[in-house]
Amino acid sequence: MNDRRSRKTFALWVRRILIVILWIAIWEAMYLLIGRDIYFPSPVSVVRTFFAILTEKNSWAIIGMSVYRTLFAVLASAVLGVLLGMVCGRSRALYDFVNPLMVILKSTPVVSVIIIAIIWFRSTDVPIFSGFLMCFPIVFTATVAGIRSADPKLLEMSLFYKVRSLDKLRFLYFPSAKPYINSSVVSAIGICWKAVAAAEVLSMPRLSIGANLYFAKTSLDPALLFAWTAVIILLSFVFETLYAKVSGYDKT
Repeated sequence: MNDRRSRKTFALWVRRILIVILWIAIWEAMYLLIGRDIYFPSPVSVVRTFFAILTEKNSWAIIGMSVYRTLFAVLASAVLGVLLGMVCGRSRALYDFVNPLMVILKSTPVVSVIIIAIIWFRSTDVPIFSGFLMCFPIVFTATVAGIRSADPKLLEMSLFYKVRSLDKLRFLYFPSAKPYINSSVVSAIGICWKAVAAAEVLSMPRLSIGANLYFAKTSLDPALLFAWTAVIILLSFVFETLYAKVSGYDKT
Protein backbone atom coordinates (compact mmCIF):
# COMPACT_ATOMS: atom_id res chain seq x y z
CA MET A 1 0.00 0.00 0.00
CA ASN A 2 2.80 2.40 0.95
CA ASP A 3 4.74 1.50 -2.22
CA ARG A 4 1.69 2.22 -4.36
CA ARG A 5 1.20 5.58 -2.62
CA SER A 6 4.89 6.44 -3.06
CA ARG A 7 4.75 5.62 -6.78
CA LYS A 8 1.60 7.71 -7.15
CA THR A 9 3.24 10.67 -5.36
CA PHE A 10 6.39 10.33 -7.48
CA ALA A 11 4.34 10.21 -10.69
CA LEU A 12 2.43 13.30 -9.59
CA TRP A 13 5.62 15.26 -8.98
CA VAL A 14 7.12 14.11 -12.30
CA ARG A 15 3.99 15.29 -14.10
CA ARG A 16 4.11 18.67 -12.33
CA ILE A 17 7.79 19.14 -13.22
CA LEU A 18 7.13 18.24 -16.86
CA ILE A 19 4.25 20.75 -16.97
CA VAL A 20 6.55 23.47 -15.59
CA ILE A 21 9.20 22.60 -18.19
CA LEU A 22 6.55 22.75 -20.92
CA TRP A 23 5.43 26.23 -19.84
CA ILE A 24 9.05 27.43 -19.71
CA ALA A 25 9.49 26.12 -23.25
CA ILE A 26 6.38 28.04 -24.33
CA TRP A 27 7.79 31.14 -22.62
CA GLU A 28 11.11 30.74 -24.48
CA ALA A 29 9.27 30.27 -27.77
CA MET A 30 7.29 33.47 -27.20
CA TYR A 31 10.52 35.31 -26.36
CA LEU A 32 12.14 34.12 -29.58
CA LEU A 33 9.01 35.01 -31.56
CA ILE A 34 8.81 38.57 -30.15
CA GLY A 35 12.57 39.09 -30.22
CA ARG A 36 12.57 42.26 -28.11
CA ASP A 37 13.86 42.05 -24.50
CA ILE A 38 12.23 45.35 -23.60
CA TYR A 39 8.79 43.87 -24.32
CA PHE A 40 9.22 40.27 -23.23
CA PRO A 41 12.35 39.04 -21.39
CA SER A 42 13.78 35.55 -21.76
CA PRO A 43 13.42 32.92 -19.00
CA VAL A 44 17.20 32.88 -18.58
CA SER A 45 17.44 36.63 -17.93
CA VAL A 46 14.51 36.52 -15.48
CA VAL A 47 16.01 33.59 -13.54
CA ARG A 48 19.40 35.32 -13.47
CA THR A 49 17.80 38.53 -12.18
CA PHE A 50 15.72 36.59 -9.66
CA PHE A 51 18.80 35.05 -8.03
CA ALA A 52 20.61 38.39 -8.22
CA ILE A 53 17.78 39.88 -6.15
CA LEU A 54 18.12 37.14 -3.55
CA THR A 55 21.86 37.76 -3.17
CA GLU A 56 21.33 41.42 -2.24
CA LYS A 57 21.10 42.04 1.49
CA ASN A 58 18.58 44.87 1.13
CA SER A 59 16.22 42.60 -0.80
CA TRP A 60 15.53 40.50 2.28
CA ALA A 61 14.47 43.59 4.23
CA ILE A 62 12.17 44.53 1.34
CA ILE A 63 10.69 41.02 1.18
CA GLY A 64 10.37 40.87 4.96
CA MET A 65 8.34 44.08 5.13
CA SER A 66 6.00 42.99 2.35
CA VAL A 67 5.55 39.61 4.06
CA TYR A 68 4.75 41.39 7.34
CA ARG A 69 2.11 43.61 5.70
CA THR A 70 0.50 40.70 3.88
CA LEU A 71 0.42 38.33 6.85
CA PHE A 72 -0.92 41.07 9.13
CA ALA A 73 -3.74 41.81 6.68
CA VAL A 74 -4.57 38.11 6.21
CA LEU A 75 -4.51 37.39 9.95
CA ALA A 76 -6.71 40.40 10.78
CA SER A 77 -9.21 39.56 8.04
CA ALA A 78 -9.29 35.88 9.05
CA VAL A 79 -9.83 36.53 12.76
CA LEU A 80 -12.45 39.26 12.34
CA GLY A 81 -14.09 37.51 9.39
CA VAL A 82 -14.49 34.26 11.31
CA LEU A 83 -15.75 35.93 14.49
CA LEU A 84 -18.28 38.16 12.75
CA GLY A 85 -19.24 35.39 10.32
CA MET A 86 -20.06 33.01 13.17
CA VAL A 87 -22.26 35.58 14.85
CA CYS A 88 -24.02 36.56 11.61
CA GLY A 89 -24.38 32.92 10.60
CA ARG A 90 -26.55 32.35 13.66
CA SER A 91 -28.37 35.70 13.61
CA ARG A 92 -30.36 36.48 10.48
CA ALA A 93 -31.14 40.01 11.63
CA LEU A 94 -27.48 40.86 12.20
CA TYR A 95 -26.53 39.27 8.87
CA ASP A 96 -29.10 41.39 7.03
CA PHE A 97 -27.60 44.47 8.71
CA VAL A 98 -23.96 43.61 7.88
CA ASN A 99 -24.42 42.05 4.42
CA PRO A 100 -24.89 45.35 2.47
CA LEU A 101 -21.46 46.46 3.71
CA MET A 102 -19.95 43.17 2.55
CA VAL A 103 -21.56 43.56 -0.88
CA ILE A 104 -20.07 47.05 -1.16
CA LEU A 105 -16.60 45.84 -0.11
CA LYS A 106 -16.67 42.92 -2.56
CA SER A 107 -17.78 45.18 -5.40
CA THR A 108 -15.38 48.08 -4.75
CA PRO A 109 -12.35 48.09 -7.12
CA VAL A 110 -9.08 47.55 -5.30
CA VAL A 111 -7.63 50.73 -6.82
CA SER A 112 -10.45 52.77 -5.23
CA VAL A 113 -9.69 51.23 -1.85
CA ILE A 114 -5.99 52.02 -2.26
CA ILE A 115 -6.58 55.65 -3.23
CA ILE A 116 -8.92 56.17 -0.26
CA ALA A 117 -6.36 54.50 2.03
CA ILE A 118 -3.61 56.83 0.73
CA ILE A 119 -5.75 59.78 1.84
CA TRP A 120 -6.42 58.27 5.28
CA PHE A 121 -3.20 56.48 6.28
CA ARG A 122 0.58 56.58 6.11
CA SER A 123 2.20 54.90 3.12
CA THR A 124 3.35 51.94 5.24
CA ASP A 125 -0.20 51.26 6.45
CA VAL A 126 -1.97 51.57 3.09
CA PRO A 127 -1.08 48.01 1.92
CA ILE A 128 -2.30 46.48 5.20
CA PHE A 129 -5.61 48.32 5.06
CA SER A 130 -6.12 47.48 1.38
CA GLY A 131 -5.28 43.81 1.86
CA PHE A 132 -7.61 43.58 4.85
CA LEU A 133 -10.58 45.10 3.02
CA MET A 134 -10.08 42.77 0.06
CA CYS A 135 -9.87 39.60 2.18
CA PHE A 136 -12.29 40.28 5.04
CA PRO A 137 -15.52 39.82 2.99
CA ILE A 138 -14.22 36.54 1.55
CA VAL A 139 -13.63 34.98 4.97
CA PHE A 140 -16.85 36.44 6.38
CA THR A 141 -19.03 35.09 3.55
CA ALA A 142 -17.43 31.63 3.71
CA THR A 143 -17.85 31.45 7.49
CA VAL A 144 -21.53 32.37 7.29
CA ALA A 145 -22.06 29.68 4.66
CA GLY A 146 -20.22 27.15 6.83
CA ILE A 147 -22.28 27.97 9.93
CA ARG A 148 -25.52 27.64 7.96
CA SER A 149 -24.44 24.25 6.59
CA ALA A 150 -24.47 22.67 10.06
CA ASP A 151 -26.52 19.49 10.23
CA PRO A 152 -30.08 20.49 11.27
CA LYS A 153 -30.65 17.10 12.89
CA LEU A 154 -27.66 17.58 15.17
CA LEU A 155 -28.84 21.09 15.99
CA GLU A 156 -32.29 19.77 16.84
CA MET A 157 -30.73 17.12 19.05
CA SER A 158 -28.61 19.74 20.82
CA LEU A 159 -31.77 21.72 21.58
CA PHE A 160 -33.48 18.62 22.92
CA TYR A 161 -30.58 17.82 25.25
CA LYS A 162 -30.08 21.52 26.12
CA VAL A 163 -26.46 21.66 25.00
CA ARG A 164 -24.70 24.85 26.03
CA SER A 165 -24.21 27.52 23.36
CA LEU A 166 -20.42 27.38 23.74
CA ASP A 167 -20.40 23.61 23.24
CA LYS A 168 -22.65 23.91 20.18
CA LEU A 169 -20.28 26.49 18.75
CA ARG A 170 -17.26 24.31 19.46
CA PHE A 171 -18.55 20.88 18.47
CA LEU A 172 -21.28 21.62 15.89
CA TYR A 173 -20.88 24.99 14.21
CA PHE A 174 -17.10 25.27 14.00
CA PRO A 175 -16.49 21.75 12.53
CA SER A 176 -19.17 22.53 9.94
CA ALA A 177 -17.59 25.86 9.03
CA LYS A 178 -13.94 24.74 9.14
CA PRO A 179 -13.66 23.53 5.49
CA TYR A 180 -15.28 26.77 4.31
CA ILE A 181 -12.93 28.86 6.47
CA ASN A 182 -9.82 27.02 5.30
CA SER A 183 -10.81 27.39 1.65
CA SER A 184 -11.50 31.11 2.08
CA VAL A 185 -8.20 31.76 3.89
CA VAL A 186 -6.21 29.98 1.17
CA SER A 187 -7.96 32.15 -1.43
CA ALA A 188 -7.47 35.25 0.73
CA ILE A 189 -3.71 34.70 0.90
CA GLY A 190 -3.35 34.89 -2.88
CA ILE A 191 -5.71 37.84 -3.19
CA CYS A 192 -4.00 39.67 -0.34
CA TRP A 193 -0.60 39.42 -2.04
CA LYS A 194 -2.09 41.02 -5.16
CA ALA A 195 -3.80 43.78 -3.16
CA VAL A 196 -0.74 44.52 -1.03
CA ALA A 197 1.57 44.64 -4.06
CA ALA A 198 -0.82 47.00 -5.89
CA ALA A 199 -1.09 49.20 -2.81
CA GLU A 200 2.69 49.30 -2.46
CA VAL A 201 3.05 50.39 -6.09
CA LEU A 202 0.71 53.35 -5.53
CA SER A 203 1.65 54.31 -1.95
CA MET A 204 5.40 53.68 -2.41
CA PRO A 205 6.56 52.72 1.10
CA ARG A 206 10.37 52.72 1.20
CA LEU A 207 10.83 49.00 1.85
CA SER A 208 8.34 47.15 -0.34
CA ILE A 209 8.19 44.81 -3.31
CA GLY A 210 5.60 47.07 -4.94
CA ALA A 211 7.96 50.04 -4.93
CA ASN A 212 10.59 47.91 -6.66
CA LEU A 213 8.03 46.86 -9.26
CA TYR A 214 7.45 50.55 -9.95
CA PHE A 215 11.19 51.27 -10.17
CA ALA A 216 11.61 48.36 -12.61
CA LYS A 217 8.88 49.84 -14.77
CA THR A 218 10.34 53.38 -14.75
CA SER A 219 13.82 52.04 -15.58
CA LEU A 220 12.39 49.94 -18.47
CA ASP A 221 13.80 46.71 -17.00
CA PRO A 222 11.24 43.96 -17.76
CA ALA A 223 13.54 41.21 -16.48
CA LEU A 224 13.63 42.92 -13.08
CA LEU A 225 9.85 43.41 -13.22
CA PHE A 226 9.29 39.73 -13.99
CA ALA A 227 11.77 38.69 -11.28
CA TRP A 228 10.03 40.69 -8.52
CA THR A 229 6.70 39.35 -9.77
CA ALA A 230 8.13 35.84 -9.47
CA VAL A 231 9.07 36.63 -5.85
CA ILE A 232 5.44 37.54 -5.11
CA ILE A 233 4.14 34.40 -6.84
CA LEU A 234 6.60 32.19 -4.97
CA LEU A 235 5.77 33.77 -1.60
CA SER A 236 2.05 33.41 -2.24
CA PHE A 237 2.48 29.75 -3.15
CA VAL A 238 4.65 29.05 -0.10
CA PHE A 239 2.22 30.62 2.38
CA GLU A 240 -0.81 29.00 0.76
CA THR A 241 0.91 25.61 0.95
CA LEU A 242 2.03 26.12 4.55
CA TYR A 243 -1.45 27.09 5.65
CA ALA A 244 -2.96 24.12 3.81
CA LYS A 245 -0.51 21.76 5.53
CA VAL A 246 -1.03 23.22 9.00
CA SER A 247 -4.84 23.39 8.72
CA GLY A 248 -5.19 20.02 7.00
CA TYR A 249 -6.90 21.59 3.99
CA ASP A 250 -6.30 19.80 0.69
CA LYS A 251 -6.03 22.46 -2.04
CA THR A 252 -5.00 20.09 -4.84
